[in-house]
Amino acid sequence: MVLRASAQGMVPNSLEPISKGLRILVRTAVFVDNIEILNSQYRSGTKEQFDPLRECLQSLAFPEMDSRFNDIDAAAEGTCEWLLRHKNYTSWASCDRGLLWIKGKPGSGKSTLLRYVLDHVMPIPNTRGGALILSFFFHGRGTELQKTPLGLFRSILHQLLRQVPEALTDLVATFQQRCETVGKPGEKWQWHPHELPRLFESSLPKVLETHPVWLFIDALDECGKENAVRLNRDFKSLFRGLPSCGLKQFHICFTCRHYPILDQACPLKICLEDENGQDISTYVRAQLSASPVLTTSKIPDLVTKRAQGVFIWAHLVVDRILDLDNEGTGLKKIEDEIYSIPPDLDDLYHDLIQNVNERAASLKLIQWICFAVRPLSLDELRWAMIVDADCPHKSLQECKRTKYYISDSDRMKRRVQTLSCGLAEVTSDTKVVQFMHQSVEDFFVEKGLSTLGETAETDSVVGIAHHRLSRTCIRYLAMEEIGRSANHKRSDLMSEFPFLHYVTTSWVAHMKQSDARGVSQMDLLDYFAGPSNTLVEQWVRIYWILETYSRDCPAEGTSLVHAMSRYGVVGALWAILGRADELGISINAKDSDGRTPLWWAAENGHEAA
Repeated sequence: MVLRASAQGMVPNSLEPISKGLRILVRTAVFVDNIEILNSQYRSGTKEQFDPLRECLQSLAFPEMDSRFNDIDAAAEGTCEWLLRHKNYTSWASCDRGLLWIKGKPGSGKSTLLRYVLDHVMPIPNTRGGALILSFFFHGRGTELQKTPLGLFRSILHQLLRQVPEALTDLVATFQQRCETVGKPGEKWQWHPHELPRLFESSLPKVLETHPVWLFIDALDECGKENAVRLNRDFKSLFRGLPSCGLKQFHICFTCRHYPILDQACPLKICLEDENGQDISTYVRAQLSASPVLTTSKIPDLVTKRAQGVFIWAHLVVDRILDLDNEGTGLKKIEDEIYSIPPDLDDLYHDLIQNVNERAASLKLIQWICFAVRPLSLDELRWAMIVDADCPHKSLQECKRTKYYISDSDRMKRRVQTLSCGLAEVTSDTKVVQFMHQSVEDFFVEKGLSTLGETAETDSVVGIAHHRLSRTCIRYLAMEEIGRSANHKRSDLMSEFPFLHYVTTSWVAHMKQSDARGVSQMDLLDYFAGPSNTLVEQWVRIYWILETYSRDCPAEGTSLVHAMSRYGVVGALWAILGRADELGISINAKDSDGRTPLWWAAENGHEAA
């Protein structure tokens, strides 16, 4: 999920009424006065002047806002140009208010097409004269904010606040009041998913008094079907709620997979696989251009036809053709190979992983990419792969001495590509590991992991994976070097142990997911060395160093029973309580805040616990 915003400079227009200009000046002056008043309230007793506008911007921003846009390859030369001439696109672009849905199969090139639009936005009618171009790219394989409506509204409000702060006084006032009454954002409070859409809706008419707004949203389906349908409904409600005259143009364009429920709700739409045949042909010929024998054969047309509008299919098949060509394979044999490749993406993915050489290592890699709480960096994944749930080693140095440890990032990157059969990639900017497309993750969760792990039921596949990941995290946390470093500074811990932050903040989440799918937690005490609370105490100390202000940070004196009660991991509680008398575990112990396990269970609504 990525945001991109650009505003064209205001162009003086002698036809605009003078009174309108005066209104803008007055409103801007009032806004500046309000900010000055807010500043003055924070000057006394603080070394640095409080700037509500800047602080509000920072509270909306998040690190991955630009990542997804930057990860999308630019369109191949000569492709996507048809869109700007399409009758539904020109109808949408030339009206005052409009909603356009670009729909398509998984892998048909929707994200690339939307990036093309943003790179060529100037030819669109009505985008001159101070138009605000806002965008957000949902990313189902990304962090929580990259795949939720909360991330969408944080991004677009951030874009608007940067460009037209005078129109968002309600947002800044809400932020200011929250800071005064609750405290510092990010530490004492977070923006709520329901309040930001309301603030966007209330601010939009003020923005449209002076600026046309063009909002582009990619991969609406990657925030979940329910959210996608709700957002589409909210978009239509936005249009209905705006006055019919007196405001500038407002347009929304979004891409999404085929959702029948949206068909009637969105009259203007473009079906990508009905339009992109020539683009796929252009792409295939460009990729094969180094071999005149291939480009002059019927192979490019054969690939284009069998792709059925799916760019990802064409991309993977072209890679296979180039491999065969490098091996000196004849044209007829290459044609036969193309005919043998399944036209369905899931079947193609299945064929790719069917003959993987290192099945166990591939399974482990895919489990981490599919089910990590957030995408892992290459450095984190290196340790996730070497420290396993049944790891016999007690120290990280021992792990480093094994034949499976890879210290070289370039080699690790190639390892990821090999074990994933080319279906995973390392992003260029953030160096995190992810699948090449959302359809790959969908395939592995629904089918592919069953093939690699020989487990039929999807719930079992997911539960077993989370169990393994939780135990891997605990194993890493128990390593000797971690124990000796539990009182180090945050910066030292982060640099010396790149996997530690993830392990510390995520092992409980994996355990909860595993428990929810019925996977036994009876082995938990074995991983925590029985009744001893030493490892839990170490976890708490490290958590306090790494995430002092996190609301999830456990209190001092937290025991395993406290943690499992707090997060409602019922299976783990049964495992602990079943041996409580035998091991001398107190179920009524209090943490440093005087809270018992029962208090934590009740506080978080875990009735079963």
